[in-house]
Amino acid sequence: MTSESPLSVKDLRRGQTALIRYVAAGAANNALVGSTGALFLLSLGASPFHLGLLATFLHLDKVARLGGAELMRHTGKAGIMLWGRLLATPVTAGLAVAAALGIAGEGAIFATIGVLALRGTLQQLGNAAWWPLIRDVTAGGSLGEFLGRMRSYQRLLELALPVAVGSWLGESPEPTRFWPLFAAAVVVLLCSAWWIRAVPEAPIADTNASLWRRIRLVLETPAIRRFCLYLGVRVFLYSASFPFWVIVLTDRGLPVSQFVWMTSLLALGQLATLWLWGQLVDRRGPRLAMRLPLVSIILLAAMWLWLPDGSWELLVWASVLHLLWGALDAGLQMGQSRIMVDAVPDQLQGEGFAVVIYASAIGGAMGGLLGGLGFEHFTALGYDHADYLGILQVLTVVPLALSLRLTPRSR
Repeated sequence: MTSESPLSVKDLRRGQTALIRYVAAGAANNALVGSTGALFLLSLGASPFHLGLLATFLHLDKVARLGGAELMRHTGKAGIMLWGRLLATPVTAGLAVAAALGIAGEGAIFATIGVLALRGTLQQLGNAAWWPLIRDVTAGGSLGEFLGRMRSYQRLLELALPVAVGSWLGESPEPTRFWPLFAAAVVVLLCSAWWIRAVPEAPIADTNASLWRRIRLVLETPAIRRFCLYLGVRVFLYSASFPFWVIVLTDRGLPVSQFVWMTSLLALGQLATLWLWGQLVDRRGPRLAMRLPLVSIILLAAMWLWLPDGSWELLVWASVLHLLWGALDAGLQMGQSRIMVDAVPDQLQGEGFAVVIYASAIGGAMGGLLGGLGFEHFTALGYDHADYLGILQVLTVVPLALSLRLTPRSR
């Protein structure tokens, strides 16, 4: 074992390799279902309200991590992640069957939202152990270096898969066009369940305190409270705007297949800058890596003032936006990850990370619901939908201000 970890160097390396395989499967799972769920709903005739409702549920399902934090004391960290993927498998298979049968109508839209939400909840139940496992396999080492390496493999898949998925779907896909994607996700989930079994873990600290008592102890940590407030506000703004890019861009004339390809450009922007952000976090600390992207996102809001209509100009505009957004998001995630890992108490890892994700879920759920309603009614005030997105992006000044109060270590 190392001086700072109960795991041997061999176990640390084996765990990192298994986690990289697991996260690669997660990237494939997201490309096949996560990034196509909203498009599937649109093919069924969904409205912005339905997309906002989906975004709300996909953030609320993160509440399941609180239950996962309790269960993993009985199953182990890798065990709860294994069960999360196994239980999501039949739900995903049911989605594939429904798509193959060509479901339609208002009832089908709400049923699809429910199935996607259930699938996400089961996966989030297992994800309660994600950050504790990362902490275990990077103990005594460089978190920034490992995250950079892991996310590089993840982004490589996110470069290729969306192009293949977008080419398969075409410009205006029918609901039945989605079933092979959902069926492939079933295989991916089974592979991820197999790989997570190989991750070694440090023992979970014994405690006689109840789950709610442990959560209370976490909330008494000032660094956790400040980070939760920051993250909740930032995710609120993100969920109130980003899910509706697809509507604005497709309404302006961007084909669905090309919008799916934008995911590849997001990944390219992240891949090109991950190493630089990782070095910045390891050498200069995480706060600079957070604040530079937040300031840049505010400045980037001006792009919505010059949103073109149709043709190659719209494709170039969307490509530049997604490429820049990917680069900024890479730095933001890297900085946030470091501050979060440092803030969570060692003896309450499961509960600490679950509370942080819960704050994200609350912000995301409120943003998705209110964003969907606001997006639908914004034109009544005489504004364009693009103006709505630009205004919300400028409001990133609020989480920027809150980030100034964050501390990299528990206080």
